[in-house]
Amino acid sequence: MMGPIWVPHPTVRESEYGLKMSGSVHSPTHHNPQDAPQGNSNPSGTTKNPCRDLIKGPKKDYLEIGVPLYEASIKCDWEAAEKILLAKPELVTYSITENGETALHIAASAKGPKHVEQFVKNLVVKMTKADLELVNKNQNTALYLAAAAGNLETVKIMVDKNNVLPQIPGAGKMLPLYAAALFGNYEVVKYLYICSKELSDDAWNPENRGWLLEKCIESDMFECLDTVKTRSIY
Repeated sequence: MMGPIWVPHPTVRESEYGLKMSGSVHSPTHHNPQDAPQGNSNPSGTTKNPCRDLIKGPKKDYLEIGVPLYEASIKCDWEAAEKILLAKPELVTYSITENGETALHIAASAKGPKHVEQFVKNLVVKMTKADLELVNKNQNTALYLAAAAGNLETVKIMVDKNNVLPQIPGAGKMLPLYAAALFGNYEVVKYLYICSKELSDDAWNPENRGWLLEKCIESDMFECLDTVKTRSIY
């Protein structure tokens, strides 16, 4: 008798950072996730979830297709992933983990493998703007995870394709810029600050600018303080 099917757990990077709606957000001052800075709304409208047909479908299909795609994504092995996606291009929008991650979620938050940026670039070419807005069960886009992980180049690749992504909140309603500041990812903070029109787009308000200021202080990102401090009072 076949045992239970193996389905990958949430991404290692997401588990490490504790970016789960059901868990605490690990910030230096241990704020409640409900108190984190919240975007005013999702500018693209309703939340978009990946297709779960591969996860819910026949075990054989998942073992033959889902597991190899997951392994290729976590290793950022484009040659292996491309073979799968050429046969089934729709898989770029499919969950390949129980937590609802797509191949892009997995690759965008990777820190160890080589060729991360090239893998993400190749994958994004095969996706629409709307595909990049897909969220996992923790309500995180791939852009959000990349910002938390500090992957600047992967963040740039995704924003170049869809400039709405920085305004889409993730776990605990935190915006990607705040997540980058939370984990001290200075270069990502600088880039997303510019993308946010210096905190003047619709996702920002005086309250969440103040929260960002606090995180910049806690993460010793003093070069950001003057501009954020100025914006936080308006």
